[in-house]
Amino acid sequence: LLTEPLLDTSTRLTATHWGIIRGYVEAGRLTRVAPFEKDAFAPSPVIQAFMDRVYSETRVKYPMVRKSFLKNGAKSDRTERGRGDFVRVSWDDALNLVASELERVKKSHGNTAIHSGSTDWHSVGKLHNSPVLVRRMLGLHGGFVDNTGDFSIAAAMVILPHVLGGTEVYDQPSAWTTVLDNADLVVLWGANLLINNQIGWEPTDHTGYEYMKKLKDKGTAVVSIDPRMTDTAKYFGAEWIAPRPNSDTALMLAIAHTLYTEKLYDAKFIEAYTVGFKKFLPYLTGDKDGQPKTPEWAEKITTVPADDIRKLARRMAKGRTMLMSGWAIQRQDHGEQPYWMLITLASMLGQIGLPGGGFGLSYHYANGGSLTAKHAALGGIDAGENPVKEQVPYAHGLNDMLLKPGATVDYNGEKITYPDIRLIYWAGGNPLSHQMDRNKQIKAWQKPETIIVNEPYWTNTAKFADIVLPANTTFERNDVVSSSEYSGRFIVAMPQLVESQHESKSDFDIFTGISERLGFKDKFTAGKTEMQWLESIYDEAVSGAKKDGIDMPPFNNFWQGEGYFEFPIPEEAKAYTRFSDFRKDPIAHALGTPSGKIEIYSLEIEKFGYDDCPPHPTWIEP
Repeated sequence: LLTEPLLDTSTRLTATHWGIIRGYVEAGRLTRVAPFEKDAFAPSPVIQAFMDRVYSETRVKYPMVRKSFLKNGAKSDRTERGRGDFVRVSWDDALNLVASELERVKKSHGNTAIHSGSTDWHSVGKLHNSPVLVRRMLGLHGGFVDNTGDFSIAAAMVILPHVLGGTEVYDQPSAWTTVLDNADLVVLWGANLLINNQIGWEPTDHTGYEYMKKLKDKGTAVVSIDPRMTDTAKYFGAEWIAPRPNSDTALMLAIAHTLYTEKLYDAKFIEAYTVGFKKFLPYLTGDKDGQPKTPEWAEKITTVPADDIRKLARRMAKGRTMLMSGWAIQRQDHGEQPYWMLITLASMLGQIGLPGGGFGLSYHYANGGSLTAKHAALGGIDAGENPVKEQVPYAHGLNDMLLKPGATVDYNGEKITYPDIRLIYWAGGNPLSHQMDRNKQIKAWQKPETIIVNEPYWTNTAKFADIVLPANTTFERNDVVSSSEYSGRFIVAMPQLVESQHESKSDFDIFTGISERLGFKDKFTAGKTEMQWLESIYDEAVSGAKKDGIDMPPFNNFWQGEGYFEFPIPEEAKAYTRFSDFRKDPIAHALGTPSGKIEIYSLEIEKFGYDDCPPHPTWIEP
């Protein structure tokens, strides 16, 4: 119990996935956090857990090596992963062991036997970006097998370039202001806005919640299509349609069938802005397979009454409708199909590119739809070159790669041969909690000779590693970051608030130590210290802002002052409508597809000849 006055107190801004926050430090200990004053509307309550995270008993306190691995190295009993004892070692011994394992595998099996996973989440910050840092180090060591895709949106990232010419899921949807002013109906299709907008890849400012309240206060009609009654549906008092899980494509097809047979679809939009609708029609009407995709057909699959499907189709066509879809509907068997069909449905409604209409795939994430500031991009340390070109699809390929080395599989029109991975280095993320089919993954995780993990906590992934290096947390190092990828409103300093706990180090320092032992420290650090890196990252943004007539303070003023810089939001941001330029001139603003238009039927996918992905949206039973 402290009885003397606290003379050593301070407060500074910093940033997390859950928003910009103010940390309070007393006698060298983080004692509480509070929301940033400009994030006052709906800050996330999750931030109150941060003190527990810093001082958690689950922290990895010291460099640790699995006992069997320390004794036998690559010949250890790998079935002990997840249940074997760990032994504390010094940092020197741990880094020497990591470097020697990397060298052993490289010399014995080549760089294609080394895999960097690390596509999962990691702490915010432009320097201490662990997935980038591990790739930078391994690239300098001669390369590694990388991932392709993203676990969050794996199916979307593959299908959407064929349909829209881009991934779209990370792109800014139409501004919330256009939805408020113009939408007659908002359809939440597997989108839980109230819960998921608490977080973003970059620190989010939660402005989306202000628009949600305005939408509710205005009384705009909301329909929630979701197997669950979500908190968002409850908040809006939404009409709830509950399809059987994974049956979204069948429901969409039945809506499209109603729009077509009742002549409620926009034939002019289809003709001007899409290709392949006529090739898709025989499937929709049943002329191709003898099964019209009627509401009655869909009712048997989805359990949604046929009359409700017809009513919804007519309601969508009656006024301006915004389809807000979450990422959940593409996280399923044949997950490409619901997104492809959603875009086909939006095309038939003919409102893509109109204010408050069309579709958006990111309103539920990082407060997508918030007004975008006139901002300068904040770069960061780069991953450098990877001499190895082999990649595996992350979401489903990781386990199969480990279990079936040498197997050849089809992926997005190409043949991929799985390499024989002997060493995995994971930094950032927790794949043994994140990926599906845990039993399969445990078997896969027993295949590599060596698994190395940088981690602040004893996660499942750390427990299944051979060498665990204690990484520190956001609050134990210096960094800099920009706010939400959609608003770009702030650049925020992230000063070290407390000393690194126990023997933890930053990822930058860990990889610097490994690089030194492998002989390329100067190339890894580029001759710069932590603070020199942060200043150079910030100065690049200053130069970019100056080209737009925005004056940012010098780095020292920024770092020692308020700790943030706010960019202005231009008036035109309120009218931003996704695909409006494409709608005005589909030739001058053609999409990145082969036709330059929305591809309801893809000749490129037709060439692949896949049984499980026909060239148009299709209901395929899971």
